[in-house]
Amino acid sequence: MMLLTIFVCFLRLNLFLAFSGFLILVFSSLPAIIERKFRITLPVEVDFLLTVFIFAHFVLGEFSNYYYRIWWWDLLLHTSSGILIGLTGFVVTYFFLFTSRVKANPALVSLFSVTFSVAAATLWEIFEFIMDQIFGFNMQKSGFNDTMSDLIVAFLGACVVGFGVYRYLTNNTDGIIKLTINSFIMYNVRLKDRHMKRNKLKKAHEKEI
Repeated sequence: MMLLTIFVCFLRLNLFLAFSGFLILVFSSLPAIIERKFRITLPVEVDFLLTVFIFAHFVLGEFSNYYYRIWWWDLLLHTSSGILIGLTGFVVTYFFLFTSRVKANPALVSLFSVTFSVAAATLWEIFEFIMDQIFGFNMQKSGFNDTMSDLIVAFLGACVVGFGVYRYLTNNTDGIIKLTINSFIMYNVRLKDRHMKRNKLKKAHEKEI
């Protein structure tokens, strides 16, 4: 679908959409890069949400002009991106925590999830500004107001993840965070085995006490 849309954009000589589509394809490869780099398998939910987000942004938002036809479409996607990126940041962080490569308290892990997402949103807005200035694109839509509203809703979405992460790490609370982590463990057998071994050692230690 993406390649077909990009091809149609080239035929229509719409270089902005063609370039945006190519950029989206690059970003969509990030999960595969993370998996290869850290030798882990990200939950299928993350890949599914990323696919839905890409389709909603490029095919519906840019190609079908939903950004102009529906006033809240841009806000919805940036809020979703804040949640998705924050969730991805936590899964990667959880990998290091789970394998004992780093140690951190729940508050710091939650803060990292938020800042990771906000940093990504900020870099994207900088990229949009550069593209508009150099190539004359209209990625920022309404300029400063668009940039600030995008950053605000992305921050709010990231805070939702941060709050969920903190509750999960401190109280093992049910929710999307717990479902994602359980899926992450199931897809990574060696981590699952290590998780079960840790639980046995913890229970044995508690019995000794």
